[in-house]
Amino acid sequence: MDLLTVDHNKCIKCGLCVEACPSCILNMGTDGPECNFDRGCMSCGHCVAICPVGALDNKYTPLAEQLPVPTNLPSQEDIYNWMRARRSIRLFKKETPKEADVVKLLDICRYAPTAGNSQGMYYLVLTDPNKIKAIADAVADWMELEVAAGSNNKRYFTVVLKAYRERKQDIIARNAPMLIFATVRRLNVTGVSNAEQCFAYADLFAPTIGLGTTIAGFIQSCAIAGYQPLLDLLNVPDKHKVVGTLMVGYPKAKYQRMPERQHLKYEYID
Repeated sequence: MDLLTVDHNKCIKCGLCVEACPSCILNMGTDGPECNFDRGCMSCGHCVAICPVGALDNKYTPLAEQLPVPTNLPSQEDIYNWMRARRSIRLFKKETPKEADVVKLLDICRYAPTAGNSQGMYYLVLTDPNKIKAIADAVADWMELEVAAGSNNKRYFTVVLKAYRERKQDIIARNAPMLIFATVRRLNVTGVSNAEQCFAYADLFAPTIGLGTTIAGFIQSCAIAGYQPLLDLLNVPDKHKVVGTLMVGYPKAKYQRMPERQHLKYEYID
């Protein structure tokens, strides 16, 4: 099967598919769109999705598998307030999230943008409280090594360690009942930014299923730095590396207000 199949009875030769192709492998021929370089397709589906008459099919992103965009989307104000109301959750109930909810949370991550539509994300879901505690302890050990080595984060890590070691406050894993680690193949150089995009989708979607999330920054930084004692606890698949960490759980309390942020700073450059 060729990359593209065109229904010439429908095609109006508008050229939108050619313009939308991020790989620039399409051109408009006398009978409609044509493909110049089959192997350059990144399987994004733009060409099929943008066609106003449904004349185009792509073997990697079939027309039959593409759902129409809903017409009853929330209003601009609804979406704006929804995004403003999102909060990083650090107070969790002890209850472990249901697997069905976690699957929904991770499923939406599949639709986040990734560099070159590379996708390729793999997730490790941890719920064992003993292992989560061991992970937090390992991160604290790493911080102590960083402080001793004169890291730029020395002052910050010292404060964190005082809370964790002396006051017995879990400032590292926040007593979260679940940690989700995003991994990619080691050769993937855009894995961290891809994970950020995927977890941003998860953050925004989580409240719709009653979950709360926040990036586990200390754990994530330790894992990305390659601290072996932490990696040994995770059983990361061979040829994979950790690129992101998310805390997940049912929120212990509901936020009632939307705090303000710094004023918008921008300028137009001619």
